[in-house]
Amino acid sequence: MPLAGEVALLDALDRQARRRAEGIATLSVLEGPEALGGTLWNQWAARHGQTVVEVSGEDPHAAALGWARALAATRDLGADAEALATFSLTAANPRHTPVFRGKTAHERRVLLDALPPPAMLPEATWALCRELVIHREAVEPGALPDAVRTALQKNLGAGLRALHALVPPGKAPVVRVPAGEAPSFRGLHVAGVLSNAVPALAVACGVSSEALAAFQAGGETRLKALVREGVLEVPEPASGAEGALAALEDLERKGASEARRAQAAEVALAAHTSAEALSEGKVRSKYERYLRDRLADHPATAGIFKPNAPVDTGGPRPWVVDFLSRELKLAVEIDGYHHFGTRERFRLDRRKDLDLQRAGYWVYRIHWEDLLPRLEEILQTINILIEARRRELAGQER
Repeated sequence: MPLAGEVALLDALDRQARRRAEGIATLSVLEGPEALGGTLWNQWAARHGQTVVEVSGEDPHAAALGWARALAATRDLGADAEALATFSLTAANPRHTPVFRGKTAHERRVLLDALPPPAMLPEATWALCRELVIHREAVEPGALPDAVRTALQKNLGAGLRALHALVPPGKAPVVRVPAGEAPSFRGLHVAGVLSNAVPALAVACGVSSEALAAFQAGGETRLKALVREGVLEVPEPASGAEGALAALEDLERKGASEARRAQAAEVALAAHTSAEALSEGKVRSKYERYLRDRLADHPATAGIFKPNAPVDTGGPRPWVVDFLSRELKLAVEIDGYHHFGTRERFRLDRRKDLDLQRAGYWVYRIHWEDLLPRLEEILQTINILIEARRRELAGQER
């Protein structure tokens, strides 16, 4: 269950979705920390039973292909095309319902050639629909049909609209595009192209307040107007004791188990107590146990990380990593005030990071006061790292 502020943001995204349903191009611009914006977009998609696909922010054609591949992986586009063709042709001629099942590609072509194109469909949509119906049997399950590639190459906007029209409402993946770096903010331009090409397609960009201000500087453009109209501010959650107590209240509202609430209360107490009054070992053990159990509970991280695992990087002694995945070469470290208390400790941690990176590990450091109030953001970041590592490893195996 999201917090009250998140509910308001999810409702705002619903209002933007209604604008899209009315044919108004709407780009959801999530202003704030990128990870929080990504988590909010995932929550909104899950609310409506849709998946999220992150596409290229460098090139509109690559972004369109990325979305099309994700669509083909989850939908039988040939079946969708047959359903649309049957509906539109029957609507045009109620006395004759075309039957495609059991027919060869040649027989389907002959059947379609004998019927007038349905007036209710744009030319590009019907052309793509025809090709997918005719060649349905030649496409491997989950593969992107050549007809889709050709349509996107011929005319990106018309091809995207045609592909989106094949899919029943609410069944297509929603899109997340990285905003890109200043001064070009290429990702915002790509997101604008997708939103304008298919107003019904849900597209979002996460962007920091500073980057958004830099993008909006200068003269007005159609893209800037689109961005400005779609901005939703995603505030950072409170940290430290205030955030920990708010998180405790949220767990109680959600009906979390007594064991989890008791464990979270220990973490909140540690955040509320002066750090100097507690030994590092006592504080660290509370936070490590809490993260260990949350990683075990979270489906995407369950069974992936080992706590307090040694890593030999060739130095005088192995480094001990708080949470380690040897398979994915990911290291998660929990830091507290003790890590910044002396220059020597700071240098030691930087040496540890460098040695781990030279050994091929990605290192993700979490401040222990953020663990309770920002747990969802932390888990989302770890999800992203896991997915990126798996894609990288899959590419190396090919």
